[in-house]
Amino acid sequence: MTAPSLWEVLDRACNTGPIMATKEFDMKIFSTASRLVKEYDIRYDPETPVPSDERLADDVWKAGLQLFSEVGTYCLNSSRVIRFEESEIKEGIKELRGEAVIGEGTETRTLKLRDVDDKSPPSIVCGGVIESNMPEGELFIKLYQSIAQEPLIDGFYVGPPLQSSEGKLVRSGTPLETHQGRSMVAWVREATRRAGRPGLHFISACTAAIANVAACDPVDGLRRTDGIVSTIMPELKTDYENLNKIVHSQDYGCIKHVYNGGMIGGWGGGPEGALVVAIANAIMAVMVYKIGIGESYHALGYLRASTPNYSAFVTRPCLWGSSIGGQALSRNTKIINTVVAMTNSGPGTEMQFQEITAAIAAAIPCGREGLSQGTRRFKVRPLLGSGLENRFWGEVGHAMAGVKRDFANMLAEEMVSKYEHRITRDSDGGPPGHTFDEIYDLKTLQPRKKFLQVYENVKKDLRDLGLDI
Repeated sequence: MTAPSLWEVLDRACNTGPIMATKEFDMKIFSTASRLVKEYDIRYDPETPVPSDERLADDVWKAGLQLFSEVGTYCLNSSRVIRFEESEIKEGIKELRGEAVIGEGTETRTLKLRDVDDKSPPSIVCGGVIESNMPEGELFIKLYQSIAQEPLIDGFYVGPPLQSSEGKLVRSGTPLETHQGRSMVAWVREATRRAGRPGLHFISACTAAIANVAACDPVDGLRRTDGIVSTIMPELKTDYENLNKIVHSQDYGCIKHVYNGGMIGGWGGGPEGALVVAIANAIMAVMVYKIGIGESYHALGYLRASTPNYSAFVTRPCLWGSSIGGQALSRNTKIINTVVAMTNSGPGTEMQFQEITAAIAAAIPCGREGLSQGTRRFKVRPLLGSGLENRFWGEVGHAMAGVKRDFANMLAEEMVSKYEHRITRDSDGGPPGHTFDEIYDLKTLQPRKKFLQVYENVKKDLRDLGLDI
């Protein structure tokens, strides 16, 4: 027996899966996740952001597997549930390769599985800027050139993309977004050429599938060694837009990069249930989006605490979920599981460097692979991002290789204690940070002295705590 093909999965999504109301599906997630948290006695410990509890990691895996087996995936466009037999899921997990090749020429990299407490450095550091409104053209090119010129960067994430195309407001799914997808890739190509690294891997996160399709060109556009981002929607949901990205990625032969997470306060409930949902989402990435078949990798996104007026990342429950989730997948699957973290604070600040350190401490020692960086998510203003925080991601990620989880727990605790008081429901989450043109001299494309000093001060603090950076 083999796992269902992508075409069989799409048939279930579009034609044959049982029809169910969205609310009924959501309530099933809530009731099932709540039951499994109790059955497996999964308990969040706020005093231990990076646990070393292998029983807990294995129980979280079992609970997530059971949740996906019982609930399945919901397609929002068709209102159909994509269900899998337990035997199909087991076969799908067996088919995982545990390896992916990205990049071209001298920039070719091979991602491999990492164990918990693995002594090897991450195979890749995938940098970039997440959810910052970039201007079109030259400033966009220079910002990504500042990232591409960092030696420890092996690729980067681009998007979600700009809010304008040819100076006009972009609305999702419109022809302007299609044009924007192609333009964005051309600027990325120019940035990597200027940095002397034309084969550098990148992943495109345009919202509309057609924008990614338009960007694909093995010479001047998105190559087969680059990637397209597809997301798993909260919770255990997909839609035709994301499925179109998956189909095109498979037909064209480029990298599939799938992002998912769990929302604390969402249909999974508290941190424990949100983590179980996040594991189920990872299994959905295997079964529905077919990561591990062909070149692909997966980002187990952070748990995040959210309400309509508040959202927080890189906090104690988020770190706990990242740590245990990473261990659960590393110990039980061949999913190449990368870390992505969106900081609460902005670039060029001490707090962002501290958040990055905490995020990596809860990831690399816990069996997770290539790092994906993120900048401030909320209260976005143009040009929030630079090569400097990407450099720091790479340096801390490599320094964390071989670090044991008890040391990582101490480090994460030290970092969180320095900034957690700034993240409350009544605050803005931390300092908004500085724009690219404030942090970097645009002529030399090097960071300005005062921001280098902040960066060096945090590195000194880490050395004082025992990290060999």
